[in-house]
Amino acid sequence: EILDALARGRRDGATSLWLGGGEPTLRRDLFATASAPRRMGYTRIKLQTNGMLLAYPGYARRCADAGVTEVAFAIKGATAATHDAYTRTPGAHALLLDGVTAARDAGLALEGDLLVYRGNAAEIPAMVARYTPLGLAAYRVWLLSSTQGDVTEHVPRIADVTPHLAAARALGLSTRADFITSLHTPACTLPEADHAMLFSAADLALRVSNPGGHEFLLESSPMEGGRYLEGCARCRHRPRCGGLRDDY
Repeated sequence: EILDALARGRRDGATSLWLGGGEPTLRRDLFATASAPRRMGYTRIKLQTNGMLLAYPGYARRCADAGVTEVAFAIKGATAATHDAYTRTPGAHALLLDGVTAARDAGLALEGDLLVYRGNAAEIPAMVARYTPLGLAAYRVWLLSSTQGDVTEHVPRIADVTPHLAAARALGLSTRADFITSLHTPACTLPEADHAMLFSAADLALRVSNPGGHEFLLESSPMEGGRYLEGCARCRHRPRCGGLRDDY
């Protein structure tokens, strides 16, 4: 099933693959899944992971040898106290740090997926400051969605997150235009000075392929928006705005 999806992607011109989940490192066929697309002509293979298994000797090197070119680490805090609390896994942060080191030593490009809850939003600048010196070159900020379970009380308000996004960008740790990208944040919620952080799902041209053959374009996912307010029709950003998530 995976091979069929990969073949369809190549026929349609895809050259980049993003392996997510769940936790893809729990799959016993991960290395085969990473090596097959390289033979098919995919040039970028990103592994999105909590990083814990990469801490084990040789695992990151096996990922690189199989064909993985970059790793996006799921990060939930700047400290062990915060990260382990949100992962509900004692010791997860220590393994994350070891996984980052191992992936860097294996020559893989490193990024961070900052998973933001109401309780850790204020740590966004500290997370960027903590992990950039370790080799992470860019960050995507993901706002928790209540579609992921009964977690409504943990979903952050966009207005409470945006000041911390601005503070992280103001650290000046990179000159990359895409150093920090904020998902699920309409243009009207960010000051003009921070619009470089805006994300348009359609620009990514990402086709999601799930088990069972269910495929869809990322911009059609309810995780990316879909709900507009009355004033949105008059907004100059409307043509490129995904709107608010329905659960938000």
